[in-house]
Amino acid sequence: MRTRKIQLIVLFITLLAVGCSKDDGPSRNETSIIPPTFQDRDNENLGTITLENREIIISIWDHGRIDGDIVSIFVNGKEVITERTLEGPANTYSISTTLEYDGYNYVLLYAHNEGSISPNTVSMSIDDGSNIKEFVLEANLLTNGVVDLVVN
Repeated sequence: MRTRKIQLIVLFITLLAVGCSKDDGPSRNETSIIPPTFQDRDNENLGTITLENREIIISIWDHGRIDGDIVSIFVNGKEVITERTLEGPANTYSISTTLEYDGYNYVLLYAHNEGSISPNTVSMSIDDGSNIKEFVLEANLLTNGVVDLVVN
């Protein structure tokens, strides 16, 4: 009986310690995690954007002339914008998302078509609550445009 009580006390203390353990937050990537390909297309790294926060708002619109570009946007391989027809800067499309990691993340442009003017170009802004970073991604039917997003 005494052994059973000791086992229960040890189990209780272990469960209490595990339940009270500190959440270390997201893991950190020290180098780029952009895969070489995505959906049978090569990924072309078009640069690096530095951010202060993981909570972001992504806005997209057609860069240049509105020509019927249809795109999807992926963050770390997860689709956040699905087959969106791009409009001009007066009609941006925006979504909020939380980046999975500290350090390196990525945003990828997948072109469903090239509109009437090749390649498919997207103006994108990322608002991390501290700054708004604006840049251009381009893709075609053979290559995806990708940018590293680095959270300090």
